[in-house]
Amino acid sequence: MKPAAGVAIEIIALTLALVGSLLVPSGMFYTVYVVAVEVMATYLVHCPAHYLVGRIFGIRFSAIRIGRTGLAKLLPKRVGQMARLFPVPTLSTVKASLTAVSRTKVAAMYVSGTVASTASAVAIAALLTVEGASLSSEATWVVALVYLAFDLIFSPRGGDLFRAKNALKILPV
Repeated sequence: MKPAAGVAIEIIALTLALVGSLLVPSGMFYTVYVVAVEVMATYLVHCPAHYLVGRIFGIRFSAIRIGRTGLAKLLPKRVGQMARLFPVPTLSTVKASLTAVSRTKVAAMYVSGTVASTASAVAIAALLTVEGASLSSEATWVVALVYLAFDLIFSPRGGDLFRAKNALKILPV
């Protein structure tokens, strides 16, 4: 699928899920719903962030596909096997465009996905805290902090932070 179309679909899906939270009555089902939306948000803002930052810096993308997370290989065996079952949107870059821009811009494009995903989880938790939705805010803070911890542990070893770090390495002459 063309990257712009895929990114638009992700943004529309997230918008609908967020608007749906306005229609769900408070209570246990609301808490389950907002936690599910929070988890969805971490995935649905990831590729759009890469795409937006990449396009601003002149990086081109050839496609968006449904793939598997590369982080699964870093997880304990059973957890990694389960993680491989979950499809995630993935962007394919035009390799020539990566070499045509500075390494700093490539690194920023990689980091943007992680930053957007973490920020979305924290923003949802913060919003529910401000609203005073006690059980929902507590549950979403747990998800946000677990996601942040997961990213801090695994992303530098094989995810976007790993790719950003590699993009910044000085290449031999």
